[in-house]
Amino acid sequence: MEIPLVIMLRLPSLTNALLNEAVRKGNKSTPLIVNPTLTMERLSTSDGEITYHYRSMTLTQNKGVNQFVEEQQKKLYPYVCTSPSQEIFRRHGITVNYLYNDKNNDFYAVISIDTTTCNEVG
Repeated sequence: MEIPLVIMLRLPSLTNALLNEAVRKGNKSTPLIVNPTLTMERLSTSDGEITYHYRSMTLTQNKGVNQFVEEQQKKLYPYVCTSPSQEIFRRHGITVNYLYNDKNNDFYAVISIDTTTCNEVG
């Protein structure tokens, strides 16, 4: 069955509207102190993705980036792929990014979770 062109054109705008609303609501609660050393500064959206922006007071530029990314991926992938709060992103195939800045507020790392791969969580 072929999807009418009008419906296909509306789908990205619905996803963008969903993301814009999620960012608007989320930013009402920011900055949010997650723990004494981690603050969620804001949320943003671009190109059909959502990004959570964090600042960590324990991260130092170029120190242990690979290990940090590996450890965070192990935590974040199952969370994004199973948490009821993330279901809306899974349903729409939205990539969820976690961007971390170090204690000097310089870029440290970004971890991207492609929700279309969530069925691979075992």
